Amino acid sequence: MKRLLLLCACLYFAHSGQAQVLPCLYDLGVDQLERQYPGYRDHSHRTVKEAVQAYHQRRDPDGSLFTIPVVIHVVWKEAEENISDARIEAQIRVLNEAFRRQNADTVNTRSDFQAVVGDAGIEFVLADIIRVQTDTLFAPEASLFGGVTLPDHVKQTANGGSDATDPVNHLNIWVCALQPISIFGTESPVLGFAYPPAGLDNWPAETPIPEEEFEGVVVDYRTVGDNEVYSIPAVGDLPMLGRTTVHEVGHYLGLRHTSGDGALAALGVPDCDVDDGVADTPNQGLQSQFNCDFSQNTCTDDVADLPDMVENYMDYSREDCQNSFTKGQIEIMRAVLTGPRAELPAEVTSSAEAQSATHGRLYPNPSSGVFYLELAEQQQSGSWQLFDGFGRLIMQSRYTAPTIRLDLQGHPAGLYFLQVKDAAGRQASWTLVRS
Repeated sequence: MKRLLLLCACLYFAHSGQAQVLPCLYDLGVDQLERQYPGYRDHSHRTVKEAVQAYHQRRDPDGSLFTIPVVIHVVWKEAEENISDARIEAQIRVLNEAFRRQNADTVNTRSDFQAVVGDAGIEFVLADIIRVQTDTLFAPEASLFGGVTLPDHVKQTANGGSDATDPVNHLNIWVCALQPISIFGTESPVLGFAYPPAGLDNWPAETPIPEEEFEGVVVDYRTVGDNEVYSIPAVGDLPMLGRTTVHEVGHYLGLRHTSGDGALAALGVPDCDVDDGVADTPNQGLQSQFNCDFSQNTCTDDVADLPDMVENYMDYSREDCQNSFTKGQIEIMRAVLTGPRAELPAEVTSSAEAQSATHGRLYPNPSSGVFYLELAEQQQSGSWQLFDGFGRLIMQSRYTAPTIRLDLQGHPAGLYFLQVKDAAGRQASWTLVRS
């Protein structure tokens, strides 16, 4: 199924001698694509709304766990752009921690928001790393009246990039050196961009539409990993903890910025009449300026005047402040994974709680090293396999006892996936958190 593309390029720019943040080029991009593909705006906005409505009707009662295969394309020119496997593995770990709410800094979520944040039940497995050396530059272009042209040629082998791998069934993430964009004569580094879903099945057959192979996420190589620093002119050294990719994957799964991308906000004026479509994120008129200002409150609400949620992954706060998705945002992403991106998950499994009741009990979880799986009586013989967060098989064995002992003391902290198949062929899986 072809899907409409909705762009989001997240960037900084300096203006009048002060560091400013230009919000995501959502409106400029929508305007440009509306001219190119008439009807774009209505269809792109309608798709996520319809997905959520359908999700309410078929809500998964067992809290299914979605597992998404990821293909990383490293498209590099200079040696430093050819990032290591270790940085890629760290990035996958950050994605898993963020979308399962297992990152250590969740304790920093303020009490105002503790009740509305949650575990998205979405995990990521590294399916492949593709490396392409190139002489091509990947630069977005913007004009005051002509909108923005993004460097989608990074997704095309024929144009110096790397072709997408089965974009219907894989999340493709391209890592490259994104060139700065010129805004009002000032160069601004670009961190990344993504294409959230929009359904096209009801478009007239003669209407031209973007191709599936352009779907996915593009991020600058300096943002990848969990311990990098990006030096931004007029802004300073920003910690990069892998949350640029978390932010962009949020867009890919249907989320907008917490500010709602109001037109006035692009000019630095709080726009409190525009919303992100999520009920449990507070009204926010401006994106954060890549700071950790917990006193920031750009909009005053009549009922509950909450501060801006700078700990939200979809804000522009510093990455060492971001730690949460809200339950409303989670509902949107899960609706997308049962709607317009229903073919993306490689596996949809029951929650750990449902499995425990039927197949066995895993404890302690999280654990600093040793786990025990106490199996239900009818499943006390068979075989098991343990995979790390990147889908690599690290242990396997047969069992004939009611309890399986798993010792991960010699393995790094992170997520692991246990699959058990009993003698009758029944299968179950659990997610282990090695702390």
